[in-house]
Amino acid sequence: MSESKFSAFEIEVDQPSRMPLLDKVRQPYRDGDKQAYIDLYSGDSEIARKHRRAVQRKRLAMRGRGKLTPEELEAEDNDLLVALTAGWDLVITDVPFSQEAARELYLNKKIPHIREQVEEFVFDRTNFSKASSDN
Repeated sequence: MSESKFSAFEIEVDQPSRMPLLDKVRQPYRDGDKQAYIDLYSGDSEIARKHRRAVQRKRLAMRGRGKLTPEELEAEDNDLLVALTAGWDLVITDVPFSQEAARELYLNKKIPHIREQVEEFVFDRTNFSKASSDN
């Protein structure tokens, strides 16, 4: 594929970027010298676009059959965050990465600071500049 005539403006949306995982007081979770992280795709990535199209198809198919509930909207938002999660090293727990584990992590109401960090990170385009993709 040829280079876009707008390539000077491009950011790396389809490569995961590493988000340091911070505790509720914004200090890194650590185990010795190792710091916890979550690898995430951008909210502008093809993964995000495919997820949004699937949600829109589902909604269009439902038209006339009922209204969306707040719980369904929340689940859709959570499913997007799960889809954008590429991996992790949580360092203080040995929970291996899986989409189901990510879903459980982001839905856990006792650790909202983690979901909040993920939401902020995936929609902040500065986290996906060509320079930050070298992580």
